[in-house]
Amino acid sequence: MIISQPEYKVIQRYGSAFFECKVKHDPTLVAEVLWLKDNSDLPIDERFLIEKERLTIKNITDKDKGTYTCVVNTTLDSASASAVLTVVDRPEAPSDLELTDPLERSVQLSWVLGDDNNSPITEFIIEYEDGMREPGIWHLQTIVSGTQTTASLTLSPYVNYSFRVIAVNEIGRSDPSVSSERYMTKAAEPDTNPSGIKGVGTEPDNLVITWNPLGGFDSNGPGLQYKVSWRQKDFDEEWTSVTVANVSKYIVSGTPTFVPYEIKVQALNDLGYAPEPAVVIGHSGEDLPMVAPGNVEVEVINATLAKVQWDSVPLTSVRGHLQGYRVYYWKALNRTNRNRRHIEKWMLTFAGNRTHGMLPGLQPDTNYILNVRVVNGKGEGPSSKDKYFETPEGVPSMAVLQIHHRTSDSLTLTWSPPLHPNGVLTQYTLKYQSINATHELGPPVEIIIPANESSYILKNLNQNTRYKFYFYAHTAVGPGIQSTQEAITAMDEVMASRHVDIATQGWFIGLMCAVALLILVLLIVCFIRRNKGGKYPVKEKEDAHADPEIQPMKEDDGTFGEYSDAEDHKPLKKGSRTPSDRTVKKEDSDDSLVDYGEGVNGQFNEDGSFIGQYSGKKEKEPVEGNESSEAPSPVNAMNSFV
Repeated sequence: MIISQPEYKVIQRYGSAFFECKVKHDPTLVAEVLWLKDNSDLPIDERFLIEKERLTIKNITDKDKGTYTCVVNTTLDSASASAVLTVVDRPEAPSDLELTDPLERSVQLSWVLGDDNNSPITEFIIEYEDGMREPGIWHLQTIVSGTQTTASLTLSPYVNYSFRVIAVNEIGRSDPSVSSERYMTKAAEPDTNPSGIKGVGTEPDNLVITWNPLGGFDSNGPGLQYKVSWRQKDFDEEWTSVTVANVSKYIVSGTPTFVPYEIKVQALNDLGYAPEPAVVIGHSGEDLPMVAPGNVEVEVINATLAKVQWDSVPLTSVRGHLQGYRVYYWKALNRTNRNRRHIEKWMLTFAGNRTHGMLPGLQPDTNYILNVRVVNGKGEGPSSKDKYFETPEGVPSMAVLQIHHRTSDSLTLTWSPPLHPNGVLTQYTLKYQSINATHELGPPVEIIIPANESSYILKNLNQNTRYKFYFYAHTAVGPGIQSTQEAITAMDEVMASRHVDIATQGWFIGLMCAVALLILVLLIVCFIRRNKGGKYPVKEKEDAHADPEIQPMKEDDGTFGEYSDAEDHKPLKKGSRTPSDRTVKKEDSDDSLVDYGEGVNGQFNEDGSFIGQYSGKKEKEPVEGNESSEAPSPVNAMNSFV
């Protein structure tokens, strides 16, 4: 059975297509897959490629369209499935163009459809060529629906037309059709006048009239020209006119300075004039303004802002388009810059017929001079009288603090006056706080320093301590911008020397290493003793109360024994288990042999007492003096050694 059938394909010409035919069959049978085109064998063509259950067709052409069938055969059964391949492409070009019903301003165009190549035509593009003015250049005439085969075309006079048609579908555009026969329309007077008319003087005594010329298709006939007319507005009654050809500008000379003119430009050809044109207002050339603004006043708002006011000049004195007023201001000469040839000036322009403006960004405690000028398209007029004003004091800029010399209890601080004092300095303020190891700030200390000082030695500080400083200058207005700095006092020389000497001496380093090694050894011994003590607690107590009568074994006996100091242990009487000069305390002898038996005949119970670990006999023989009547067994000797 076929579990995946070939699917319908729509492929553009010269593309590739593939069909897939997946088959499921009894695994004991052999399945054979065949491909057919229109119920016949596939063409013998290298463009057809069969791979297992897949058919691929490359570089598709129109002849490849059709029905493709997948046939599967076994010895017992067969199955088949089919799919259609449709080849699409951009349409063929329309043909047989024909012009009918010719009139002065229209004509009927018809054409025959070309093959749409299996993709419906959506529209037709109609283009035209003017063989008289622009031969070989095609322009868009109109666009019509894809269902039409005729179109009524609107034409212009005095054009030698030729048309062509282009079909469009979803795939693309066809090639253009063969062009139609030519059709020459009759000439007529112009239908329109030039656009973009302007009148602007470039000099105080001229008027330049400009316009956008008509295109060749708008001339409507031979002999295209332009009639240029002008008159001074509200002054002349009659128009002055001139006719020009092949230009788009005319200059009127000898005009008064900046006066309004009425202007119009009309198209004409050998057959007549275009309709009456619209009137445009222009102006003759501008000249520099003649009058300066008067009554200039300055109102100081604060140390950095001032307001300037003036009286506007009469518009007749502007002699041009009023663009606004321009304020120039600069610092007044003083002792420090009296000999400077160039003084920095600032300029602000206030557009329109303004009579006031704000001057921001001034410097406090500074003398300024300003003047005002009126501005038109030609330039600036004369300046007003200079006006002096002074800004009040402000707060000073930053005085940068520096620290040059450190001792254990003092710091030397220096600074330069602020770059912009913005007034008369009255004092400096120094504040400082200590900073501890956790970065906490101590209580602030404030010091007032006279304005004529440039350094200060801060004493009675703590050695090897970090301090944070805050420093700023003052004017009568208030404190200025703050400068911050941090510094650390030096360490005392004696302590620093001791610290360095001890820390760098070899014996000190060796001592520290020895102490560390000793501590490590003690820790290891304690660890071992603790582990061993957990295994033999009774043996340790037994050793603490060793029998003084037991003597160490001779080295040549091949056994081990324990030694007792003669000064610490007095000779015991025969059969005695305690020292002759004192009795054993109860808490010191809880685990001694005395608790488990009296004399030499003391025995252990049958509960597996540990006493048997130290003796190979159940009864101990009497001893005499310091001599042992019997050598201990090797086990006892080893336990005693341990």
